[in-house]
Parts: sequence; structure tokens; C-alpha cells
Amino acid sequence: MDEAEDCGHLYGFGDPAAKRSKLQEIVQQRVKDVATAKEKLPPEHLAETAQAFVKEFGAPQSLVDCIGEAEKSSWALALAAEFKRASPSKGDISPDLDAAEQALVYSHHGASILSVLTEPKWFKGTLADLKDVRVRTQAWAAKEGRRRPACLRKDFLIDEYQVLEAVAHGADTVLLMVSILSQTRLQALLSCCRSQGLEPLVEVVTDRELEVALRAGAKVLGVNNRNLHTLVLDKHRTQAISQELARRGVAVGTEVKLLALSGLSSAEDVAHCRQIRCSGILVGEALMRAPDPGAAILAMMAPGEGVAALPVAPGAVLVKVCGVRREEDASCAVAAGANLIGVIFAKSKRQASQEEATRLVAAVRRSACQRPLVVGVFMDQALEEVSKTTTTTDVDVVQLHGGESPDFVRELRAQLPDTWIIKVAHLPPTSSGEGASPEELEELRLKLMSYCEVCDSILLDTAVKGSNSGGTGAAFDWAVVRVVQEQWQIPVIVAGGLTDTNVAELVASVGPFGVDVASGVEDAPGVKNGEKTPRYVREAKRARFSK
Repeated sequence: MDEAEDCGHLYGFGDPAAKRSKLQEIVQQRVKDVATAKEKLPPEHLAETAQAFVKEFGAPQSLVDCIGEAEKSSWALALAAEFKRASPSKGDISPDLDAAEQALVYSHHGASILSVLTEPKWFKGTLADLKDVRVRTQAWAAKEGRRRPACLRKDFLIDEYQVLEAVAHGADTVLLMVSILSQTRLQALLSCCRSQGLEPLVEVVTDRELEVALRAGAKVLGVNNRNLHTLVLDKHRTQAISQELARRGVAVGTEVKLLALSGLSSAEDVAHCRQIRCSGILVGEALMRAPDPGAAILAMMAPGEGVAALPVAPGAVLVKVCGVRREEDASCAVAAGANLIGVIFAKSKRQASQEEATRLVAAVRRSACQRPLVVGVFMDQALEEVSKTTTTTDVDVVQLHGGESPDFVRELRAQLPDTWIIKVAHLPPTSSGEGASPEELEELRLKLMSYCEVCDSILLDTAVKGSNSGGTGAAFDWAVVRVVQEQWQIPVIVAGGLTDTNVAELVASVGPFGVDVASGVEDAPGVKNGEKTPRYVREAKRARFSK
């Protein structure tokens, strides 16, 4: 094979005046990085490390089978969810996130493939990230009795040494970019991958690169909608490659798997990929920037205009932000991924008027996908007042925070048959004693059981001394939550003393059905903090999957 045939598809080939692109700059640095790595750990020793990993954690799984299984799911395609801290075009994205924790969220919400950037300089990734993702998601999948997602090493591979590194750190597949490899190099690396049990994802951008990939025998093709030499994004590139495959008589889905790899961020983007018969998609930046990546996945993959953020995915924690009066605070909570927005109609420092509540309901419903529900909070108010206010403001949920009896709830249910009703039970603050006595627990159990017959959910809050009111900013004994949920089989929402700094501890330790905050994310009563609110939601949702 002459040089023109071997390298003619490469950017700038044959043009002595061509300037080096950012992609070529990155590749040159990776050549140096590989040389340095070989000096520190010779290939023969790396091969031993790879064998040891496979012996302990198992062989790589088939990327083709993984994608094929996802194609038969309700989503009709595979989701490759990507972890990257930064990029050359966007700079820092989420530099402080933990790769394995993010991957657990991706996995729980249905990702078939976990793409991990391991390039250190421009993407701030590491091979340790890849290994952590593989080990922790494999343990999670074994515990859940599910197939683990395939792990993709996303990097700029130019040497067989990097394939061995991938195996040694838990990869099931690697990315091979035709745009940086000659025909000869591509075939050699593809052969090396298969000798290690990996089927690579072969990335193409142009029709000529597609020709090179097909000639090399690629089984899984990825189309990068962004030309990494020019950084120009063209969302129609995948469709053009799909049409070229059809023109060549190559059957997508059977002969090759086709994935769209860049620039996808919405349900419309995913729907288009289904229309052009993609086998899968890769989503990176949109998930890395999302306050709630799990909700972002559900919104993209199972779209529905104006669909409420309920029910949440199995095992996910329900997050409520209460005491909201201002539209900007509601918008902040919505953007953060909260499931419930609480508006207080009872006498309180955070009490909202019906006019304020009506505006908040309208603002929340202007949200696109996965909008939260709005909760109207009442306490010992007349049945007619609760019913009329709920109807007038059009809130989605009623929360009864006082001493309302089960009979009261039954009457309210008859007037509002389609409204979700939450009943609050109050517990003494932790400082009031060493813990609930057996007699107190039995009294609580009987009380909760009586409300379970007529309510949709139970919320546990800390009582103010001598009243049924909450809002103390004090916590009760969280051990009670474990008893209620695990022994009595009653899922509960927990309020009282929660903040952006302790909610993760609660969620990870006792796994409540939901969490509720008001004062814990405020600068003043009814004035939410724009940094604490999203951090609270994020910490609560991530903690469930990092246990």
C-alpha cells in the first residue's frame, strides 16, 4: 500500500503549508505520553497487570452484544453516557466530579455504555477514573442482579500499549479514531484490540474515513458530528454517513452498529437518531453539565413534553424544595432537578398568597420535560379552605402538616379525587432523648398505618416543642426512618434540619424515599440561596448511587 492510499484521508496530507490542528497537537502529546509510560512500566509488565485485572474482575464483555441488547429495549438504542471533566473547545466542564459516582448515576438510569475520557492534559482524565468506574459499576450491577454497562476508554489511541492500558484498567472497548490513524495503523490496532477481547468503537467523520473503517473490518462505527480538526459541529453528519452506508448496501444494526457521537443534548436529537436508524448515541457535555444527570437521561431518552418529574426512576430519591415564594427560586429548583416545589398556605414566615402560588404553578409548568409537581402545604385549616385553595391555584399535591385526622383526609380525597395527598407526622428533635422507646415506636407505627390507608405518602418532620409545626431547622433521629421503611415497609419523605452539607449523609445512610428542605437552603425565610439549592438537589440525588 503506497503512502497516499495509506494516509490520504488524514488532515493536511500532501499539503506542506497545512497548519497543525488542535487534534494533531493532542496526538503529538499522546505520542510523548506513551513513550514516557513505557519507560515507567514496560509493555511486558503492563501485559501482566492486564492479565491480573482480567483474572480478578473478569474478561471484557462484547460491545456488539451490549448494543444489540439495548436496541431491543424500549429506548430502541444504546446510550453511551460520557464522563469528561474538560475539553479543548469548552475548557472546564465539571472538574471536581468523581467519575465512579457519576457513572453509577448513569448506570442506574439505563446507560448501556460508560465512556470515560482518560486523556490528562486537555480533558483532565486518568486511567484511574476508568478503573474506578469499572470496579464500582461492576459491584453495583452484581448487587442489583443486572448486566453491567460496557466501559469505553475514550482517548487518542495510536499505540498497542494503550490497548493494554485499557484492559489493565477495566475497559471493554476503546475508541479508534480514523482521523488520526493511517489505514495500516488502524488495522494493526483493530487486530490488537480483538486479540485482547475488545471490539473497538471506530470513529469516522467523512465518507473517506468511512471507506477506511469498512476496509479495516470495523463492526461498530461512531460518527463524530464534530470535526475535531476544525471543531465545527454538524448534527447532520451522522445522517449523511447512515445514507452512505445504505448506498453501499451495508445494513445498519446487523452488519455494523452505528452510533452518533457528538453534539446531542435534547429529546429531539435522540428522536432524530432513532429516525435514521442509529444503534446508539453518545452524550457527554449535556450530562456532565446537568444538575440532575439522571433526570436529563430520562428526559432525553423517554421524552414527553411537560411530563412531570414523577414517578422517579426506581431507587432514585425524590427531592422537594419547600417554602418557595419567588419565581426565581422556583426556576432555580426546577433547573436543579427538584421533583417537588412546596408552596406554604399555612401561617408561616414563608406563607404565600394564592396569587403568588398561581404564578409559581404557571412558572413551573412552563418548564420543558421532567417538570416538578407543586405542593400546597396546609396546617389545621378548614376542609373547604384546603379544597378551594387547591382548586384555585391548581397545585398538584396537598401536604397536610397539622393534626388532620384520617377522616379529614377521606373527606378531602372525596373532594379532590385526583390530587396526591401527603400527610406529615412529627417526631421530637434528636436532642430530646437517646432515641424513640419501643412504646413510642409502636404509637408511631399505628399512626402511620392509619394514614397509609388514606394518603399517598408520609412525610416525617421535626416538631417544635408543644406543637405540630415543623420548620425548626432541627433533625430528628434518622434511625427511625430505617425502622419505618425497612421493618414497617412504609416509604417516607424526610424533613427537618436538612442542608446541602448533610443531605448526602442521610440519603446514603438510611435511603429515604424522599427528602424535603426549606430553611436549610435559605438566606432568609422564603428567600432561597442560588448556590445551596442546586447543591442540595445534586448531593441528595448522587448520594443514593454512591453507597
